[in-house]
Amino acid sequence: MFLIRNKFYLILVLTFLFASCSNYQKLLKKGTPEQKYQAALKFYDKEDYYHSQQLLDELIVLYRGTDRLELIYFYYAQTYYKQDEFIVAAYHFKYFARTFPKSQYAEEALFMSAYCKYLDSPPSNLDQTSTREALEDLQLFINTYPNSNKVPECNKLMDQLSFKLVQKDYENAKIHLTTEYYRSAIYALEQHVKEYPSSPFAEEALFLVVQANFEFAERSVDARKKERYTSAIKAYNDYIAKFSEGKHNKQARKIMLASQTKVKKY
Repeated sequence: MFLIRNKFYLILVLTFLFASCSNYQKLLKKGTPEQKYQAALKFYDKEDYYHSQQLLDELIVLYRGTDRLELIYFYYAQTYYKQDEFIVAAYHFKYFARTFPKSQYAEEALFMSAYCKYLDSPPSNLDQTSTREALEDLQLFINTYPNSNKVPECNKLMDQLSFKLVQKDYENAKIHLTTEYYRSAIYALEQHVKEYPSSPFAEEALFLVVQANFEFAERSVDARKKERYTSAIKAYNDYIAKFSEGKHNKQARKIMLASQTKVKKY
């Protein structure tokens, strides 16, 4: 009895799907622009963004030059966003904002363009091109609508994106130390602190400069050891000057004392 009932429901569902597809195909081929417009909105309201998008794509051509195009194009951009196609959505939202600058949806469209770029921003260990583009677009929105109630949200999103760039820069600097390219590591870590003085990784970076200088000296020829141990001591002083209560103080001091001993030896 249970199997018969399930089979009956399956037949009903398949019949309904077949009829729906058949009606949709008829609409595409023979429907009037108005019928397609109303159907596109209904599909959108039912969260069937795929079918809504197919109809809206055709309606953009059919209603070009009319007042209705504005709403059609805005919904069209939204269908890409709703299907997580953020790069395409960002393009269409920005195009809408430029094409309809006086529209009641222009502000939202420009924000959504930037927000879609934000959503497309990858983790810090990957290429950050889209992160920089998102920052530019968020700043464009703030410049265009400085009094918008979305400005605080934009600032919050920009802080998150900026942190990602800082983290990426720090991780890149650390790679040199991991691969034992000490001269490059020292330079990259020092540059990180100079470029991002408020970086949450500043203390860690300066401590690694101390460590990198010491390791560099350890692996140097005798003629260069004194100079490089001296650089480790200087790096320690720079670290302590900025982070007198830093969490790496004990370890940094240990390296400094070892460097002093080595300087006397050489």
